[in-house]
Amino acid sequence: MISGVISREQAAAAIEAGADAVGLDPAAFPQAGPEGSAVLAEIALGLPPAVTPILITPALTAGTVAQQVDASATLAVRLARPIAASEYPGLKRIIRGRKLIQSIDPADAEALVEAYAGLADALHLKVDTAEDLNACRRPIEQADLPCFLGLTDPALLPAVAALRPHAVDLMLAGEDGFDASALNRFAAALAAF
Repeated sequence: MISGVISREQAAAAIEAGADAVGLDPAAFPQAGPEGSAVLAEIALGLPPAVTPILITPALTAGTVAQQVDASATLAVRLARPIAASEYPGLKRIIRGRKLIQSIDPADAEALVEAYAGLADALHLKVDTAEDLNACRRPIEQADLPCFLGLTDPALLPAVAALRPHAVDLMLAGEDGFDASALNRFAAALAAF
């Protein structure tokens, strides 16, 4: 999975690098409203069938998340912040058939893995450092859910492979936007495996 995609060109580059899922970021269009959602829907609907569009949202309520998922035409949603467990039943009912990936902080992973075990379809742990990787080891082993590891640095890929997560998410959105050079480094690291 490659996240931080906000254009069809970036989606094409991610697919060329081997992505089987593309994380679409509505935060890139904070003032655009429906126009930003239309751009994301255009990207999602233009992906090949084998590539899953995933919305990344910081929204905290079922209604807001569902509205964003519908508007962006995505097949899954990654909740970028932990949401209240009470929001899950309504969210699952509204976005029926779409997968829910709950992001959790590696520092709080052990407690949150248990809390979201019966609610989310998968977990996402952001990894910035080797210490984050160490914090992820036990939750990955204990979770009864698929675990995604979100990398901001392709250099951590060899260490991540030892943890055997369900998936790796290269998070390419930064202060300067989509990081094409990181995508190239990630593709080179994958080719070396």
